[in-house]
Amino acid sequence: MEFPKLDVRTPVSHPRKLRTLLATVLAVTALALAGCSSSADDDTPASTPSASADSAFPVTLTDKLGSATITKKPERIVTIGWASQDVVAALGTAPVGSTDFTWGTVDKYLPWFADRVKEIGGELPEIVTYAENDEVDAEQVLALDPDLILAVHSGITENEYAKLSEIAPTIAYKDAPWTSDWKELTTTIGAAMGQSAEAAKLVADTEKQIATAAAAHPEFKGVTFTYGWTLADGATALDLYFPQDPRVQLMEQLGFVSSPQVVALSKEGSAFYGSVSLEKLDTVESQFHLAWANTPADVAKTVDNPLVKQWAPIAKGSYYFMEDQAQAWASSQPSVLSIPWQLDSLLPELSSHLHP
Repeated sequence: MEFPKLDVRTPVSHPRKLRTLLATVLAVTALALAGCSSSADDDTPASTPSASADSAFPVTLTDKLGSATITKKPERIVTIGWASQDVVAALGTAPVGSTDFTWGTVDKYLPWFADRVKEIGGELPEIVTYAENDEVDAEQVLALDPDLILAVHSGITENEYAKLSEIAPTIAYKDAPWTSDWKELTTTIGAAMGQSAEAAKLVADTEKQIATAAAAHPEFKGVTFTYGWTLADGATALDLYFPQDPRVQLMEQLGFVSSPQVVALSKEGSAFYGSVSLEKLDTVESQFHLAWANTPADVAKTVDNPLVKQWAPIAKGSYYFMEDQAQAWASSQPSVLSIPWQLDSLLPELSSHLHP
């Protein structure tokens, strides 16, 4: 699979153009609503919803790609990308459409999400597919009749954003694709759903769980680490995630410290990952290396590479490759649902494989 390997998309036929009349009407509406939007420099929602959902609207949220005004509490929500579906479900609503997470042993829906939907008595969402141009199938989304589209932790383009915004208010990432941390994600979606107070409680409860986990594992504190994935066939560089990536941020909350060389590399561009030549890998300081993998064969191919084998964390056996796909998903898309799940699943593995 091409990077990001965990972003599974199912090719289908090109979406037909949205009906001209609908597009025209909604475009005019969008222009009118845009006049009510807040400044993109504001770190908080333009309107702060109260505890009462009815008094929370209208609310205008601004992101990297534009602004969206939600006039009433959304009931039919479509999520695009990762993690948004978790927050929606955690707040008590089952999305009507969401991304496919099929990968290895995972079948369409991540376990913590499916469990939560069952808990609230909802129905599992329709899987949103992608067209041959690798864009969200806008025609399918239109048929789902959403009143809110959430792509807060995603990689949607300006073109996709424009199409989706013609269908319903659409909220994208605040700064850059695939960099929405779990707290920002929860707060933003809580505001969009008129449930800011509930979202704040979810954040507080999850932070408490993380703090408790960190206190229970003092061996993580101050350990320099790197986070990446396996080598592709013929690869001459190892790919590593940057500190602005949510999965790295969660590790830091647990006490780990990002490699200074990776931090320096992250300042050279806006992507959420970068490549280090295998010939220079020994210059990257790391006491522990975490990665995810598709197969055991991919792990062997990586750790047996002559240059990777000499790298400090690999040479010391201080590394862990997540071959369990649900575990890898939980780490890759931290949310108020996946974090508690992975604290139980991943932390014991990190502790047992850590040999700084």
